[in-house]
Amino acid sequence: MDLIQQYNKYGATKKLITKALNSATGVGEALIPQHLEQIITNTIVRLSPELAMLTPKYDAQKLHEFNRLTTLPKQGGAMGEGATTPTRNAVFERANVTLKVIRRKGAVTNFLQDASANAYDASAVEMESHLTSHVYDLINYTLYGNAASNQYEYSGLDHFVLTNRGNQAVGGGVPTDLTFLDNMIDKNLGKQGTKHAKAFLMSPQMLSKVSRLLTNVRLNQGLAAGGMSQVDINGGWRLNAYRDIPIIVSSACRPKETMGTVTPSTAATGGTIPDDTYYFRISKVTYNGESISCDEISQITAGGGLSTVTLTFAAQTDALKFKIYCSDATGTEVLVRVIPNATYDANGTFTVSSAMSITNGTINSDANGDITSIVLTTNPTTALAAEVPTGMQSDVPFTTDISAGANPEEYIFLWDLDEFQGIGRMPYTNRGGARFNGLVTIEQLARTDDDIPFLIKSYCALADSFEQTCVIERGYKVS
Repeated sequence: MDLIQQYNKYGATKKLITKALNSATGVGEALIPQHLEQIITNTIVRLSPELAMLTPKYDAQKLHEFNRLTTLPKQGGAMGEGATTPTRNAVFERANVTLKVIRRKGAVTNFLQDASANAYDASAVEMESHLTSHVYDLINYTLYGNAASNQYEYSGLDHFVLTNRGNQAVGGGVPTDLTFLDNMIDKNLGKQGTKHAKAFLMSPQMLSKVSRLLTNVRLNQGLAAGGMSQVDINGGWRLNAYRDIPIIVSSACRPKETMGTVTPSTAATGGTIPDDTYYFRISKVTYNGESISCDEISQITAGGGLSTVTLTFAAQTDALKFKIYCSDATGTEVLVRVIPNATYDANGTFTVSSAMSITNGTINSDANGDITSIVLTTNPTTALAAEVPTGMQSDVPFTTDISAGANPEEYIFLWDLDEFQGIGRMPYTNRGGARFNGLVTIEQLARTDDDIPFLIKSYCALADSFEQTCVIERGYKVS
């Protein structure tokens, strides 16, 4: 392609995007909702099979209400020919979820746009980069979000799936056959998950392990020996499948790093922590999921029941939240707190406040707003039930030392995507997205200088209609 062709190509793209972001009558108004919005919506499902499999539901209100199934109809229907049939209804409760605001703003100067025209389209590249980060945010909240910990994010599978939640012993376990996947499927089918749309989420390394363990007994008829079936899903994805359940390969299931050094300290006033020796491990949650925890640390308190404990560490710029595991006996830590890696002002805007109150404690941030210490003011072995519901209180930390290349403990999800008897519905209320049944909207911003500003946003949440058909296994590892 010669320079003239390149200029025409990138010049045309530049004009399209500039037109899309221009609100002048007759210039861009029709293009924003009809064309660029559709491109963004289609791009989302091509970037993320996790989001592609959800059922978006537009709801023109902040509070989405729904019926949550809590108990299936009672078993046993055998009776006499002349018997009066008892009424055995399913049990529902009226539930709701508050839609959350997830958005990011970007801008490209016209100078950069013009100066780079022969090499690339700066506006398009910037939009694509913002869109990719926006998708990563949505995936992380969908899997690991915890609205009780951070009121500005929505809760995800890690917080919702409590009934069928398994933990391998500290240090993890290595599967030797496919029984571990069969058991997950059986738990789903035992709650009437038959014929529901569902998917496994696992790391590419775990998928390779599954492929190696696969035997001809589990193959569909007509497939080559040693192969896996495949399933097509929305967005043009063609995924490997086990027992006809598609397997989504997710980078958010396998730790890529270890939480750095954490230093404990105590004060003899300001809290209500009993005198004892407390043992801690902390992990962080990033786009790659939950990390390997830090080395075990301990702190003795001797304040006559008035102590606080402070956990200090270097800023973790890639973290979205931290998980604190604690016990009063070495090697037995379990999950007790989930702490956001962000401080906000009263309006919910990110700040670089040096301190912000959280439930039963305080978090302190550096000049960039990243948390550098957590102050606990109540007994750290008592789980905060809102952040850590009962089903999560048996979670143990991932501890494998991956610095020498060892395989870490991982998450494996069996996600039931049924809208009513699963966790497959995502209500949203951004009207631009509603035009194409999508979760993401891109729109212009007021121009204040020589630039092209834009905003990418979602107003959404995940609805936990019935968590008992979903399954989480924590702690399996490849070897």
